[in-house]
Amino acid sequence: MTEAHAYRREGLTLAALAADLALGEAALRSLINQQLGYRNFNDFLHHYRLQEAAARLTTEELPILSIALECGYGSIGPFNRAFRQRFGMTPTEYRAGARVAQQNTS
Repeated sequence: MTEAHAYRREGLTLAALAADLALGEAALRSLINQQLGYRNFNDFLHHYRLQEAAARLTTEELPILSIALECGYGSIGPFNRAFRQRFGMTPTEYRAGARVAQQNTS
């Protein structure tokens, strides 16, 4: 996930990722749930997408929609919902908070 950035593919499914990795779906599901500790495949996928998005929101000036699309989300709505659920704030609020923090350390 971190090397090939497979999570960036919009519409990525467990079956497609399993095929890419030459694993069975059940084996991959077990690995994601039991070994890595994610609730399900979507939680696993959102983790990687949101981790990249959060980092990019603090370092890049690209529009939020562009970052969302490049991280694998098909539209802004699902991205905003997932982001708020994970971080407790909107991407806009997150970016603003990061800018304030950077100004305070300068």
